[in-house]
Amino acid sequence: MLQRVLIIANPGSGKGKAIYYADQLSNVLRHHHHSVTHTRLTKKAGDAKEWAQQASRNGYDTVICLGGDGTVNETAQGVYLSDHPIMFGFIPLGTVNDLGRALGYSMNPERAIREFKQVDLRKLDIARVNDRYFINVLAIGAVPESVMLTDSKDKNRFGRFAYYKDSIAGLLNTKDYYYQLKIDDDTHMIQSNLILIMLTNNVAGFERLFYEARYDDGLMHIVAIDGVKPTDHLNAVFEAAIGETKGYNFIAKSAKKIKIRNLNQSIIYCNVDGDQGPILPLDIEVIPHAIDVLVPR
Repeated sequence: MLQRVLIIANPGSGKGKAIYYADQLSNVLRHHHHSVTHTRLTKKAGDAKEWAQQASRNGYDTVICLGGDGTVNETAQGVYLSDHPIMFGFIPLGTVNDLGRALGYSMNPERAIREFKQVDLRKLDIARVNDRYFINVLAIGAVPESVMLTDSKDKNRFGRFAYYKDSIAGLLNTKDYYYQLKIDDDTHMIQSNLILIMLTNNVAGFERLFYEARYDDGLMHIVAIDGVKPTDHLNAVFEAAIGETKGYNFIAKSAKKIKIRNLNQSIIYCNVDGDQGPILPLDIEVIPHAIDVLVPR
């Protein structure tokens, strides 16, 4: 384990310190695991996915990336699409780092690097949406649309609170979004500005948003607000607080397959792990235990 490791770093992550952290990680791996390491720095979107997908045929047994949710998503996709099984790990350097929180990684990069002195191997679920994959969350509606427009300067200055500010703006948006949701065999017709499909219990820094969710449970977990008025949102919060999984304004279910159809005339995109995803309609399916992931011991 960890004999030949490809380290992929996004040089713009970690407030510009990703290269420094990659050197630190390389030293830890060589000293504690006698690893042979090689570091590559991404220059454009798609590099991490391509390099991770080619890693096994180039003789690597492990790929570890350093970056935010986008870099982690790309690398995980490449690992999943690899010709041969290969281990996956990462150092969280993003604004929120949801998957890192779910797996128990430290949010302090230097501490997370030290944790690679002793790691265990676990199985990680991923999900397919149309021709894309995600490892943490798919989001639809005015709220994720607002979050996608969050300014990078605000993210560097305020961290995840920049997302919260823009999320509130999205909640106040009463634009009509009508959907048909097919959750396994149940069908729902809803008007909503927030639909979340999660693979873990961490979304936007909120831990335990879906308490039972686990990164290896073989299920997706959908949370949706039915209604766009402020009173609908308040009712949804109340129903969630009392554990009502299908109230007047709140839906919370677990499933293996989900289909979402857009009943509007306009084009609606989804948000996949923080980046723009496919246009609706969406066919979504969980892939249980898809990736071997390294976690702190």
